[in-house]
Amino acid sequence: MMNKKRTISIKDPRLQRIRNSLRYIISEATIKETGELVREKSKTNIDDPRRPILANKRDKLDTAWKKSICVCPTCGSRTNDMTFNPANESWFCVKCYQERHDFYIEKARQGEIWKDGGGRPSTGWFP
Repeated sequence: MMNKKRTISIKDPRLQRIRNSLRYIISEATIKETGELVREKSKTNIDDPRRPILANKRDKLDTAWKKSICVCPTCGSRTNDMTFNPANESWFCVKCYQERHDFYIEKARQGEIWKDGGGRPSTGWFP
């Protein structure tokens, strides 16, 4: 995956409409597949060996959806420009990314968050 912060910004209204339409199509396909997996799981018995497999497929699909560029995992926006956050390998809308970034910078300055997990404040800043 990518290891740098990257913002994808589209200014042309026609290209924005195409992007939003593609995101809508992908979201509808994801919702349909998730619904089918849930229905199939609900038809199985608790002892059925397929049940955990179906749950695992649904969890993987949900994780892929939340980490995709199609939707912001914080606010759920599907129409905004997106920024990739390499710290958790997810895409956020520009507004949510900036809010999260500002929050972590402030906490790091206050010494409440340590980047390296040690017992002292980090000298490096978060992405």
